Amino acid sequence: MKKIVKQYVKSFEQLKLSTIYKLIECLHENFIFIDPFNKIKGKEEFKNLLEKMFTKIKNPKFKILVIMEKKDLVLVKWNFEYRISKKRLGFNGISELLIKKNLIYKHIDYWDSGKNVYSNLPLIGSIFRKIHN
Repeated sequence: MKKIVKQYVKSFEQLKLSTIYKLIECLHENFIFIDPFNKIKGKEEFKNLLEKMFTKIKNPKFKILVIMEKKDLVLVKWNFEYRISKKRLGFNGISELLIKKNLIYKHIDYWDSGKNVYSNLPLIGSIFRKIHN
């Protein structure tokens, strides 16, 4: 496994507000991040997104489950757990990482926002729970 991949996934597993900089060090200057809610260009915007995450949810924690690598493409299966109020939530997802110049150039997350986020919201959550059960 490439050194940058090890460093990047380790930084995610150990991510805290005070260690975001370790993750940012792994990123290409033209870094792109995409998930069901965001499309971000640039290291600074990604840093801002992570900082915002720590203000909205409590105890976010990533656990890396599987890593598959082929040349400059890496697939990472992960579990994400967090707290909102007194409720502990979590879900699995897959990240596609592209490496350019030995840095993480693109990070695309694939996960079900309806099942894993909208189902937990007041009012409309019951509708999404019916769809996903």
